Amino acid sequence: MKSSWTSCATSSLVPFLAAAWLAAGCAGSAPAASRGLEDLTNPFLGPEHSQWLVGAVARLAQPQEIEAYLALSDDAAAAEFIRDFWVRRDPNPAFPDNPLLKTFEARAADADRLYSEAGVVGRRTARGTTHILYGPATKVDFEVSQHADDPPIEAWTYEAGAPAGLDGRSPSRLYRFIRRGDLTIFYIPRGEDRRFSRDPSRIPRF
Repeated sequence: MKSSWTSCATSSLVPFLAAAWLAAGCAGSAPAASRGLEDLTNPFLGPEHSQWLVGAVARLAQPQEIEAYLALSDDAAAAEFIRDFWVRRDPNPAFPDNPLLKTFEARAADADRLYSEAGVVGRRTARGTTHILYGPATKVDFEVSQHADDPPIEAWTYEAGAPAGLDGRSPSRLYRFIRRGDLTIFYIPRGEDRRFSRDPSRIPRF
C-alpha cells in the first residue's frame, strides 16, 4: 500500500514541472524551507549522499521523506531512496524518461558550473537553488547596497506569469543576493533576519 506522500506525489501528470501538486492536494505538508544546512545533513552517509537534501531537493521533498532520509545509515540505502524519490515524481511512468528529473539534473549541472564557490557546490547555493527551482531569471541586474561597505546586490527578476517551478510554486518577481564572506547568499537587510546566513541555499519568503 502506498503511503500518503507517495500517492500525493504521483497523483498529477504534469510535463516537466510539479506545478499540479498544489491543485492535487499535495500542499498539505509544506516543504522544509525553514530548515538549515546542518538540519538537512546526514552525517552517517558518505560525502556523495550526506548533503543530498541541501538546496532545491529540500523544497521538493515532503517532511516525511526528509525525516526518512535523515534516518538512513548507509550509502546503498541512500542511493535506493534517491531512485525511489524521483520515481515517485515521474509525471508519466509509461515513458522511459522522467522529465522532472531531466530538468532538475540539467539545471543542477548549470548551477554547479555557474555558482560553485568557496568549496560549496553550485546546486547547494542560494543562486543555484533558485536556478534549479525556477530556471534562469528573465533579467539580472546589480543594485547599490544601502551600506557603503557592502558589495553590490545581484537582483534576479522573473516576469509576471512565469511558469510554476519544480516545487509547484510560482517564482517571486524578485530575488536578491549578496556576497557575505566567501559565499553569495540571499540578501536580507542587516538586522532583519540573520537566520538565513546559516544556510546559503534557504529561500526566504517575503
